[in-house]
Amino acid sequence: MALLDALRALTSFSPPKTLPDADPALLADVLEAHGLAPLASYQLETTRLGAAVPQALRERLLTSYQGVVNDNVLKLVTLRNVLREAPDVPVVLLGGAAYVDWLYPHMAFRPVGELRVAIRPEDRRRLEGAAGALAVERTDHDGRTAVLSDGRIAIGVQDALWPGGPAEGPLFERGRPYRAFGPCAARPSSEDALLATLAEQAGMGMLAPLVTFVDLRELLRLPLDAEYVLSRAASLHLSRALHGATLLAAHFFPEVADAAARLRPALGLAERVAVERVVDAAKDPARLRHLRGADAAARLVVAP
Repeated sequence: MALLDALRALTSFSPPKTLPDADPALLADVLEAHGLAPLASYQLETTRLGAAVPQALRERLLTSYQGVVNDNVLKLVTLRNVLREAPDVPVVLLGGAAYVDWLYPHMAFRPVGELRVAIRPEDRRRLEGAAGALAVERTDHDGRTAVLSDGRIAIGVQDALWPGGPAEGPLFERGRPYRAFGPCAARPSSEDALLATLAEQAGMGMLAPLVTFVDLRELLRLPLDAEYVLSRAASLHLSRALHGATLLAAHFFPEVADAAARLRPALGLAERVAVERVVDAAKDPARLRHLRGADAAARLVVAP
């Protein structure tokens, strides 16, 4: 598939010298829809990939790149300032905020997106009290999750790998120091980051933005404790999600197929067939619209 080959080239951190043929308008639509426009723009502007690309495509993607740079800086500076007001509160950054400076060589390669942090329930009030500029906008999951906002920036607070998931211990115990955000700030371990990523994808019925599979690709390149991942996935009811996410990672990025296979749990025949149907429906990145209810039906199969 020409489009997928072009996407692979543009999202590689070591891109080839030439861009595979693909319709420029469709390519731009897909890159923007999947959160890949800033990374693609950087590659087109700084490597040989951009030599024969239509100027209109480059200009369109450059606009996205510039917007993401500004948005990422605003969000990360705001989050850093909030967490520094509560330096003794243990907190684990999640999602784009954790990944952009860790998995990516440039902070503009990935939109930070929604700011999310994990905090133990007993520590949340301390953060809310210290972050005077932020007010609780809403709570969910019987108060276990909350959104703090100052009217401009929102920060999602949760106590689990995903909102409403089982309350965590390992996420906090295995976190890696992230001193740029404060003395008690951390990012997830590689294994927990992988589990959090596929939980997010499962919550969307695997119809997740391709940027989350770039996250997964880069996590699969890291040394991972396969036994821990498989055991934790089973205990969190994420085995079907892990099976499906590793199949999709191998489909989108064949270079990590072997690493993905090492983490793929065995499923019973009926489970495997059901998951593979979900995977097949998510394989085409150009399919930007799906039948009403398709994501809900897929979630019944893969979501915990």
